[in-house]
Amino acid sequence: MKTQVDIFSGFLGAGKTMLIKKLLNEKVYGKNTVIIENEFGEVGIDGDILKESNIQVKEINSGCICCQVSGNFGEAVFEVINNYKPDNIIIEPSGVAKLSEILKILDGVNFKHKIELRNIFTLIDIQNYDMYLKNFKEFYENQIRNANKIVLSRSQLVDDKKIKTIVDSIKKFNSRAEIIYKPWESLKGSDFLKVNNIDYQKEISMVKPNINKSFRKEVSHSAKDIFESYPIDLVDSMTTQEIQKKFEFIEKSEKFGKIIRAKGIIEGIDGGYYQFDYVPNEFKSRKIKWANRKVVSIIGSELNRKELKQLFS
Repeated sequence: MKTQVDIFSGFLGAGKTMLIKKLLNEKVYGKNTVIIENEFGEVGIDGDILKESNIQVKEINSGCICCQVSGNFGEAVFEVINNYKPDNIIIEPSGVAKLSEILKILDGVNFKHKIELRNIFTLIDIQNYDMYLKNFKEFYENQIRNANKIVLSRSQLVDDKKIKTIVDSIKKFNSRAEIIYKPWESLKGSDFLKVNNIDYQKEISMVKPNINKSFRKEVSHSAKDIFESYPIDLVDSMTTQEIQKKFEFIEKSEKFGKIIRAKGIIEGIDGGYYQFDYVPNEFKSRKIKWANRKVVSIIGSELNRKELKQLFS
């Protein structure tokens, strides 16, 4: 029997890990499931969060799997299949991965008789859609074009008119994909995996010649050409309110560079550990069971590392 594969793509901070966590908590996947989770940069944080679900996590922390370590990515999937013989594989690429390159690897001859690609998700942060499309069109559009299911996150924070505008814009890039736009709180985990009328194998064969090849002719950037990641180890304990204020200060200043995503783990003054996520104009935190490192990982461009280190140290 072939291993069923679901890919959860999406730009930085779109909510990929949180959606996967929701599906795991609601037991949508069986126990024989492996997550292949990739971070852009040097620090793995999401893997620690997903490990709370007691499901094996295979992390690749050498950069963007689609363009920097694509060979290692293929080897990782092959290793997972051979060593764990899972019923399901969940792949969470880096937020700056080109989905077309991931599909190209999985469509290779090595996987022809081993996997069946079931869902190709792209998550879209509806609040930052216009900004990311304008500033990071190459990566953003690639993820939209190559999905067969597009999930809007944070849709509960905007009105119906905004949702319709974004949906209409997405359809211009990809008219074939199913678009899930309802707030996640109103949906069951199983709703995301319901089979639609897309022939997944045919979808890949259609995408490769018609979209990916022509698209790659227009652009040739790798993630490291555009983005950089900067991890800062944290020494002192602090409250979530304190670290949130640091990001609010960053938003008001231009001296730190263009920060589009940050996440990390702090030790609270109560002795507990807290995981936090930041995207422009939004900060969220939650208590977690454990952590082996206190760190903030910042992703953006033109980062002023000296100022950032001073702020968080």
